[in-house]
Amino acid sequence: MMNLNFLITAGVEAAGAETFYFPVPCRGIVHSVKAVFDTAVAADDTLDVQRDSTSVNKITTGATTAGKVYTGTPDTDNKDLVFDPDSDTEAYKMLKIVISELETKNTVVGITIEYDESAAVDEDPLEA
Repeated sequence: MMNLNFLITAGVEAAGAETFYFPVPCRGIVHSVKAVFDTAVAADDTLDVQRDSTSVNKITTGATTAGKVYTGTPDTDNKDLVFDPDSDTEAYKMLKIVISELETKNTVVGITIEYDESAAVDEDPLEA
């Protein structure tokens, strides 16, 4: 496992969710996600880690003050989707992080993604 750490300033845009892209360092899966916001957040704000447009791990906040660490919930069906920098599909080469519109503009968000670089894919054996 390796930790991928990101520091994002969210809420710069006038309105709406914001999307950030980060290339993956190697083939792997998102094992877990944690985030902390430097300002108060509203109930139901979200931080969604995706492959292409498919959620793999999502944080939904409760109304709280700054500094609370939130832990994401892996998507039941898609938690093991593999990211791969050598993929033929461009969207599979990167983590897509979508943060919902936040009440406070210019919110700094610290994100730690535990990334499992030992991802394995089950494949049918080749026919003899």
